[in-house]
Amino acid sequence: MVKISISLPNNAQITFESEEPEVLHEVVGIVLRDLPKELMRPSQSTDGATEGIVTNGTTEKSTKAITPTQPTEKMTMKPTARVETQTPIPETNEPENLTKLAISEITNTNLESDRQAVSLQPAFLSDSDCVDFKNFCRNANPIGDMRRVVVAAVGANRHLGVDGVNADDLWWLFDAAGWRKPDNFTQTLRNAARSKFGWLERIPGRSGRYAATPIGISKTLTSD
Repeated sequence: MVKISISLPNNAQITFESEEPEVLHEVVGIVLRDLPKELMRPSQSTDGATEGIVTNGTTEKSTKAITPTQPTEKMTMKPTARVETQTPIPETNEPENLTKLAISEITNTNLESDRQAVSLQPAFLSDSDCVDFKNFCRNANPIGDMRRVVVAAVGANRHLGVDGVNADDLWWLFDAAGWRKPDNFTQTLRNAARSKFGWLERIPGRSGRYAATPIGISKTLTSD
């Protein structure tokens, strides 16, 4: 803790306390700049020296005279006035880190969206195939993103000849079915493939591509 006391010629005293010397240096500079000249006129002591700043604490400084800069704003000081400054709360980088994290997540989402926006719609698909797929999804009427992913995988296999689906495939398939897209198709696929559900399974040798399991079909297509 660093404590600085400024004794003025009129017996007024200003005291500052802080754990950060840089903060004290800045505050003292502001006070010396803004103090009225009348309060700063020195009083001669017996040895002709002028009393100045008296400090207590871990750091001590003294000077023979105080020469403030031109005050920009006058302020009145009462005798024996005492000004206490609380130790400022140290700033942390948490808000900055959170901001960077949010920007990173948004950027990753945008990159995934741009990647998914490249529609997988094969050129050989006919309009009737797309209509059949849409009707299949509508009749299944799944509720929830994971169920919709399973239905999309089954419908794509049955009506579009697509062997398994990935995040890029689902981007166009959800558009064709008229469904709202989840925030992250990749995460939705992984969730449905977890052992807790087992609705999807990875296709060996085909990175990121999943196929519906019998359990997933039974959970989403009640008519089958």
